[in-house]
Amino acid sequence: MARVAGRRCGLARPAGRHARRAAPEAGGQRANRRGGGPAVPPRAVLPPEGGDAVSTLVGIDIGSHKICTLIGEALPGGGVRVIGMGHAPAVGIRRGEIVHVDDAAGAIAASIERAERVAGVTVRHAVVGISGHHLAGGNNHAVVPIGRRPREVEATDIRRVLETAGAVPLEHGREVMHVLPRFFQLDGGGPVVSPLGMEGYRLEVEVHIVTGATAALSNVRRCLQLAEVIPDSLVFAPLAAAEAALTRDERELGVLLVDLGASLTGLAAYKDGALVHSAVVPVGARHMTNDLGVILQSPLDQAERIKITHGHVLPELDEDDVAIDIVPFGEAERRSTTRRHVSQVLAARADEIARLVMAEIERAELAGLLPAGVVLVGGGTELGGLPRRLYERWGLPVRIGRAADVIGLGDAARGPAHAGAVGLLLWRAREVVDAAGWTVAPAAGRPTADKGGMARVLDWARTAFLPGGGGYRDDRR
Repeated sequence: MARVAGRRCGLARPAGRHARRAAPEAGGQRANRRGGGPAVPPRAVLPPEGGDAVSTLVGIDIGSHKICTLIGEALPGGGVRVIGMGHAPAVGIRRGEIVHVDDAAGAIAASIERAERVAGVTVRHAVVGISGHHLAGGNNHAVVPIGRRPREVEATDIRRVLETAGAVPLEHGREVMHVLPRFFQLDGGGPVVSPLGMEGYRLEVEVHIVTGATAALSNVRRCLQLAEVIPDSLVFAPLAAAEAALTRDERELGVLLVDLGASLTGLAAYKDGALVHSAVVPVGARHMTNDLGVILQSPLDQAERIKITHGHVLPELDEDDVAIDIVPFGEAERRSTTRRHVSQVLAARADEIARLVMAEIERAELAGLLPAGVVLVGGGTELGGLPRRLYERWGLPVRIGRAADVIGLGDAARGPAHAGAVGLLLWRAREVVDAAGWTVAPAAGRPTADKGGMARVLDWARTAFLPGGGGYRDDRR
């Protein structure tokens, strides 16, 4: 498409965002990213003497129902202060994947613009959360020699064993998103969290790897380019939500995070403090709305209102049949259904989601290994009675996850619907704080960073692209 006056023709995007792009900034003119100019480095402003904030952070959570942009400031203790929030309908996106580049780019830009207006800053870089049925997780093991004689393990040794573990054989058209260490071993000994500084002659690692379809990831990157934002990294959305919603004890004992979105349900299981399984279930809260629309012969916007206003998943509690008025397709007059009927429809879909999630638990051989139970996040978790029904189906403790280590904008960012977006800020904050040399406090279950090389190596491993061969076990099979 032709470019006119710095705009891409045919792409609907808020004019204010373009106006600020063209405006000079203190210290010089901004680089024109759309015109092939140099990439602008991410903000990493050290705090003034006695100040609190470390850096401006941006997280963009790309869902199937809405796109949420949060702008925040990293705090030396490892938390974040949210200073801006913006939402936009997720047009051009279906089941987490881009189906119309211009529409999706415009939606992303609209979300960013709204957050910029609240925060009073301009977004250049962001950590971006994504989902999609093309994403898959698997485990791998790798061994590298340190030397003929035992010597102290260095950061280069850890990077080398992680590179080896991440060099997995992939199907054509797939790429690595994350390489996440579960544990290390020295000379065949027991699990070690950080081998840095220990002595040995052979270093092993067990990792969890998340991969995605190259075409789908490229479409996301293209949309971000058109929305004039540079992705610092793409993050599997449930991993970001886990940063915000899980506690240290839950990760250690064994817990499953369930991110109930509109079209998809993302899963991330933790045991002994590390990610051990991840998956995507192709059913979400929008399927409940669709079920109501089909059974009640109702437009989807009306079905959604009924779900929000009257819906729950415990029909056995409806002793009285409360009447609900609806206007079906093709009819001018209202007719009625009952709240019990609505709840029966919603409960049936909730049971299907419960069965699919339990199938993943069993496939990953985690049955009986999740004493901390299940933590629910995502917009779909707000349906009445859902934790109780899932507890009855799974026999596991179930709670609604809320973001920890976040302040600002009242409680707007603390709810389960924003756990993923807040987690993206925390994901980036850990990298920024460690790069600045501060020690991250062990809050909300996140590991303590140190001023040495270990935390930086592990942060690198989370987003490194590592092509090649190896002994990868894909959990999709």
